[in-house]
Amino acid sequence: MIKAVVFDVDGVLIDSNEIIVEAYRKTAEKLGLRIPSPREIIDLMGRPLVEIAGILWMNANVELYTKEYRRLFVDEDLVIPAIEGAVDAVREIRESGFRIGVISGKIMFFIEKHLKEAGFDLNWFDSIVSFETTKKHKPDPEPLLHGTSKLDVKTEETVYVGDAISDYECAKNAKVEYVAVLTGSLRREDLEKLGVRNVINSVAELPDFLRKAST
Repeated sequence: MIKAVVFDVDGVLIDSNEIIVEAYRKTAEKLGLRIPSPREIIDLMGRPLVEIAGILWMNANVELYTKEYRRLFVDEDLVIPAIEGAVDAVREIRESGFRIGVISGKIMFFIEKHLKEAGFDLNWFDSIVSFETTKKHKPDPEPLLHGTSKLDVKTEETVYVGDAISDYECAKNAKVEYVAVLTGSLRREDLEKLGVRNVINSVAELPDFLRKAST
């Protein structure tokens, strides 16, 4: 029986992928680094910023890059909207009695900032796992296992909702049921190749999915 739902943030709850891709490219241009293609960035989404920067620019000053990238979001006051229907869906899931958690490779400051600005009530989330919370990060299972422990549920009682390969691998490594949404970095053909069985168009469809899964 499903008792808890854990969400990734970018591309799942907030419509951030286009903004994030542009921020990566703008920061690279500012620092005189090679400007990666949008697909290069999208394929790495779900991992922490420092890890992505290290992969894209192996010989760059990653600390400087992450500092400039984060400054861009603050200086330009970038507000990321919620995925259509996501706020209502999370509210409904919460009111239905499910425990709710969030896992992201972002630092806590930006998780809370972006969720609040998108219209989510932070009190809906019983657990928020950020980059600072665990030593290891997705696709390692540690963040998800930490989140389920904070929700006081077993892994088999949990559903993890994500949009990236690292989300899928994290759920698989943690032995948690995975639900993929098509609002982020993975396309339906990508999911078919991975053998993902639970695919919904967006989080807006998750309440119906949970009702069917519980019958």
